[in-house]
Amino acid sequence: MKDLLKIVAYFLAVIVAGALLAPVLYWAGRSFFPGTEFQSFFNRGLLVAAIAMIWPMVRWLRIDGMRGLGLDPDPHAWSRFAVGFAIAALCVSLLAGGYIAGEIYRWKGTLPWSKPPSLMLSAITVGLIEEGLFRGGMLGLFLRSMRPGVAIVATSAIFSVVHFLKPDETFQVAEVGWTSGFALIPHLFHQFGNPLLLLGGFTTIFVLGLMLADVTVRTRSLWMAIGLHAGVVFVKMSFSSFTKRQEVHLPWIGKELQIGLVPVAALLLGWWLARLWIRHARRTA
Repeated sequence: MKDLLKIVAYFLAVIVAGALLAPVLYWAGRSFFPGTEFQSFFNRGLLVAAIAMIWPMVRWLRIDGMRGLGLDPDPHAWSRFAVGFAIAALCVSLLAGGYIAGEIYRWKGTLPWSKPPSLMLSAITVGLIEEGLFRGGMLGLFLRSMRPGVAIVATSAIFSVVHFLKPDETFQVAEVGWTSGFALIPHLFHQFGNPLLLLGGFTTIFVLGLMLADVTVRTRSLWMAIGLHAGVVFVKMSFSSFTKRQEVHLPWIGKELQIGLVPVAALLLGWWLARLWIRHARRTA
């Protein structure tokens, strides 16, 4: 219970620190990113705060090394990362191909072939940061006081909620000041008011979280989860850069590739393939 209260305090501190950082990032970055909305800097502020506070959080909880979080040194790190990335990229690409064939999406007139290298770097960065935070930190903390199944579900639920918290794009900050970040906080929950979007978006992210947490527990390593996460993000961002959406059919198909109940099938396929590979690797070890 004490650890749980400390985790809640960590998230509250991240929100407050992110709100305070958002105006600073906006003022520092608007000359480099003209036209970028304040909401984007608010999201970056939350990420910076989450990363900056993770080490003090680890110290506060008196965690002694990786094994205190249920992780072991991984001699197969790169192979697990590569297999995870390949499985996720394959499954999400099959989904993307189905959307193109069904004319839900169509190719853009000019394809930005220069983007994939930078998108790959972004995808790997996202995988490293989010897996370190959610499956390395939070799941490890929950495993200290919960059964693995309960810890996996709890971590995945929080993972889904955090990703579903997005500032309302229709809310505009007239003039950015020191307290503008706090003005956005009540608008973080606007997506929860749309039942179809909640079903289509929250469910998909929850299943993704279950897959990543399950793989982490089974391998006692973050590397396959990092690969899976990076593969999903890379194909999703590439698909968004190369195509235009034609239709939306919530809760089945959303405004982005990862939103909707149809993508759940791609994630379940990836989860099954990941489990098969883990079992195969154990038998041949």
